[in-house]
Amino acid sequence: MFTHGLVAACCCQDCELHSIATRFGSIAAHDRNSLDEKTGFAFVNCKVTGTGPLYVGRAMGQYSRIVYAYTYFDDLVAHGGWDDWDHVSNKNKTAFFGVYKCWGPGAAAVRGVSWARELKFDEAHPFLAKSFVNGRHWIAPWDA
Repeated sequence: MFTHGLVAACCCQDCELHSIATRFGSIAAHDRNSLDEKTGFAFVNCKVTGTGPLYVGRAMGQYSRIVYAYTYFDDLVAHGGWDDWDHVSNKNKTAFFGVYKCWGPGAAAVRGVSWARELKFDEAHPFLAKSFVNGRHWIAPWDA
């Protein structure tokens, strides 16, 4: 699975993200160009496996947001874990890349750049709540 875009918030929950990269790969690339856009990607209680190396996220837009919570990472995450896409627009100062209670042999690499945050609960919670995807009316209470 490769997820990219800017028009919505996306929450992938209880997924296995299995990479088949032979040279290099990426799980997600998010494009958000304003702090006012209520978009982003959240991966909750997932498992990242397969071949690599791969980035767990790439910043397409200046204010990209990608969060992993309660996720297992196999030993395939590229050094640093994240990519700011073009390396010239200083997205590493404005993108929001975070991890919360992730583990596994690749988890240390996900925390490998100074601008990827180890989140506290209050920082991670907005990405864990069904309100992140405006799901109050369409996600059953037992699925939240």
